[in-house]
Amino acid sequence: MEGEARDEPPQRSPKAPSLLGSTLGRLDWARAGEAIAKDSTTPRSPVVNGDLTKRITRRYKAEVEKSERERLQRYVRLEQQVKIMPDQYEMARTVKSELDTIQRKAGLEAISYTTWDDTFGSEDMKKRLEFLSWYTTNGESKEELNEDGCYEVEFLYGMRHGKGKHTYQGQVYEGNWLWGQRHGSGVCTQSDGTQMAGTWKDGKLEGSVKIVGPTGEKLFEGEFKAGKRDGFGQQVFSNGDTYAGGWKDGLMHDRGVYHFANGGFLEGVWQEGRYHGAAYFHGADGSVSRRVYENGVLLKCQDYFLDSQKFSKEMNRDVMQKHTALWEYPKHALD
Repeated sequence: MEGEARDEPPQRSPKAPSLLGSTLGRLDWARAGEAIAKDSTTPRSPVVNGDLTKRITRRYKAEVEKSERERLQRYVRLEQQVKIMPDQYEMARTVKSELDTIQRKAGLEAISYTTWDDTFGSEDMKKRLEFLSWYTTNGESKEELNEDGCYEVEFLYGMRHGKGKHTYQGQVYEGNWLWGQRHGSGVCTQSDGTQMAGTWKDGKLEGSVKIVGPTGEKLFEGEFKAGKRDGFGQQVFSNGDTYAGGWKDGLMHDRGVYHFANGGFLEGVWQEGRYHGAAYFHGADGSVSRRVYENGVLLKCQDYFLDSQKFSKEMNRDVMQKHTALWEYPKHALD
């Protein structure tokens, strides 16, 4: 009706500007030489903000289009992606590790057939064994090792397994292998002709071992452990000396007899390759000396006189280091 006032729609409160909008609005994009028209704390008008958006779009348009083209070039659909072939050697080692675990358990407790059936009957194990049978070397074959050597004879799932001959940089090993390592009886010939015959375990000599030189002379005969002399063994050194006694970690250790090339010998105790403890030294001339060592150092000594058939008085290290012409030197030691 005329004369009646119309209800005006409610006015919306202005939307609070965002942090990004406020920041961009405060920026001064004036051309060079133009003065700043407004306070930097005052937001620009929507018209100015629209102009700013266009400027930003024009500025970064080329970079955005380039980035998108590069992304599309690298994009490959899932059905078009190339399948990565598993590493045959690593898969064989994984299978070996699982079998070793079963064997270790068998040494501690009884393993039922169910355990073996669960292992070899699983779909995962079947797939891996099928893969290894198709894509790895099995049976008799030859593996070239560049110009340094080769391995020939038996493989299992791409790993050296069974009897084989390994030649590498002048060294030749003929014997048994187990899952890529020397394991079992074998003979290793060095480049100079020295031969080591014995038993290997996990790639290292273990048990009874015999070492002979290029001309067949015996250099060592005794026990090894983890690739080192350990236990009782007889060693012939390059200077003609010999030793028969205990060994540990490749060093003379415990009781033994050391024969010198000049005819003398020493009976005593060794600790990690050094004289240690009581010992008797027998000279090539028949003389005898009773001694005490500590970590290879002579601490005490008593000489035996054949004419009187008795030992002299004991001399300690301080006395032995004095010159015989000095009055402090015990003259009784020379009687």
